[in-house]
Amino acid sequence: MKYRKILTILGCLILMLSKNNALCLPAQDLKLKDIERRLTDIEQTKKEVLREYLKLFIKNHQISYLKDEYPLKRFLEKTLLKKLTQLNQEKLSLEHKKAELINMYLFNKQIISQAINPVSGEAINPGEYSFKLTPPVFIRAPISGMITNIKYSPEGVMIKIENEKCNSSLFPLSTIRVNLGEKVVIKEILGEVKTHNFIRVKINCSYQ
Repeated sequence: MKYRKILTILGCLILMLSKNNALCLPAQDLKLKDIERRLTDIEQTKKEVLREYLKLFIKNHQISYLKDEYPLKRFLEKTLLKKLTQLNQEKLSLEHKKAELINMYLFNKQIISQAINPVSGEAINPGEYSFKLTPPVFIRAPISGMITNIKYSPEGVMIKIENEKCNSSLFPLSTIRVNLGEKVVIKEILGEVKTHNFIRVKINCSYQ
C-alpha cells in the first residue's frame, strides 16, 4: 500500500514535469500567438505543481509521518519546488519576448503605414494628390519600400514604390537617383522635378 502511494506520486510528478516540456522551443522562434498559448500552459502547470507541492510540504512537516517515506517525499518536494522556479523563469523570459514582439509589431506598422508629402516632407494620409511646386525641387520617397517600376516618357519619369502594406507612384520627375529593385526609406531623395510646376502622387495602403 505504501509503495503504491509512492509510485502514484512519482507517476503524477513525471506527468506534470513532462507536460510542459513538449512546448519547450527556443523563445526567439515563437510567434506572439505561440507565446500566449505557452504562457497559459505554464500557468496551468504551475497550479498543478503548486498543489502537489503544498500537499507534500504539509505531510513532510506534520509531526506524525513514516520515517522511511520522509527522504523520498522531501526529494519530491524539492523537485516540485525546482520545477516551480523553472516555470517562473520561463514565464519571465516569454513575457520579455512578448513585449519585444509587440513593440516590433507596433514599430513596423507605424513605419510601413506612414506616408509623407514628397515635396514638403509633412505627414499625409493615403490618397491621390497633385502637389504644386516651384522647380527645381528635390522629390522624396513618400513611403519606405522597394522601387518596383520605372517608366520613361516624353513628359517625365514615373516611379513606383511598394512595401508590405502600401504602394505609391510619382509622376513626372525630370531626373532620378534610384534604380529598379533598389530599397528606399521614407524621405530619401528619389530625384528632381525641373520642368514642371507640379507632381502627381498616389498612395494606396491596406490595413488588413
